[in-house]
Amino acid sequence: MASVSGEPEVMATAAWVEMYVDNISLNRNQDIWAETVRDNVFVSAYPLAMWFASSWWRLNHEPLPMQQPGHNWRMVHELGAANHGFVWPRVIFIPDGEAIHVWAGTSMTLDQSVQYLQALDVPRMITLTGFQQSVERFIHSVLARLDAMGLAGPNLAHLWALVQEDLADPEAVRRRKLEAELGFDPEECPEQALNAALQWESQVGDAALSELAPAIAASGATPDLAIIGQLASVGGIVGIPELSPDSIDHLDHGAPWERAIHDARALRNKIGNVSGPVPDRSLHDLLGMSSEAAANWSAPLGRSPVAVAIPMNDHRLKFVPRRHSSAGKRFELARFLGEYLRPSTHELRWLVSTDLSTFRQKYQRAFAAEFLCPIDLLTSFLDGDFSSYAIEEAAAEFDVSEQTITSLLLNNGYIHHHGTGSMPYRMAA
Repeated sequence: MASVSGEPEVMATAAWVEMYVDNISLNRNQDIWAETVRDNVFVSAYPLAMWFASSWWRLNHEPLPMQQPGHNWRMVHELGAANHGFVWPRVIFIPDGEAIHVWAGTSMTLDQSVQYLQALDVPRMITLTGFQQSVERFIHSVLARLDAMGLAGPNLAHLWALVQEDLADPEAVRRRKLEAELGFDPEECPEQALNAALQWESQVGDAALSELAPAIAASGATPDLAIIGQLASVGGIVGIPELSPDSIDHLDHGAPWERAIHDARALRNKIGNVSGPVPDRSLHDLLGMSSEAAANWSAPLGRSPVAVAIPMNDHRLKFVPRRHSSAGKRFELARFLGEYLRPSTHELRWLVSTDLSTFRQKYQRAFAAEFLCPIDLLTSFLDGDFSSYAIEEAAAEFDVSEQTITSLLLNNGYIHHHGTGSMPYRMAA
């Protein structure tokens, strides 16, 4: 569209922009000046393409931290950071290792010329590949427009060429991905720290490193991941799991909690306990560990950002839990069981448990909750009473935390949050 103000590349790419997820317009807005409501907005495509290109690696690989994200994280995950003087919708992109979760909220600031009306009640999920292809098509369309207008040499072309060059080099992809997981832009992580972190990949496995790196980085530890060496050197609980991933049929599609619930129920069918409580001894037996050793284990002092299970000789695993309470340790061991039973192409791999919201961690938590406290059994026990007293009794009955009971009821729609926003963290008005 024609534009008469701004830099040449900004004017050349002025456009009515529409953005959709699951056929829902993310930029449905009220134009205050024109007094109209529409699903597109008049902006320049250039700053949006620049933001996607400059944020590429972290946008695709840096998960949401456990605590309130800082300014640096928000600048590469919130669409509003495209800025350039335009009013953008309040949209957040959060990767979990296998997909991108899209969050959207209204933006009704009084002095804005555009009021964004669309909020998503729950985040929408796009496959990582689908997200990348959509962004690539958009960037290429902007570059084609610039080329047609005789503006082939602006920053976007150079920046996107660097991204493409890295994507074509497996070693560069490895480094860029780890930098992003550690919270750094390309080539911003100290070289010595990045090389030290990369050294762990051959020992722990690339999938495990993608869980360890962001969890450790989010805890404020140094990016060289030296804490991994400390975990490897401490004592733990040695076990030889009696089952293998092919002992049960797995669901190979769907959201992590859908797969987890299916797998937990398949395991209960396998061991002949469809709906009863799972005693500690049964859980320990499944992991091939001594109940005495599990009872005597004391997590190291302090709050470790991760718990791990480390492969040893003869199919043994050394479990290094981090929870101190009885219910916490029990839940953590059930998470390890779910992670161990997940199909994997890696024979020797570390199992990693963290507080992050990656696909693997969401799977683990949902598996442990359903295995220890099946939702059908829980609702039968509660019999319609969702009071705090009933939840406390249920936690004691199934030997899990009250938080686990509450999460199960929330996730299955039996209770609801009150007064919470639709966004994943606190945002300014």
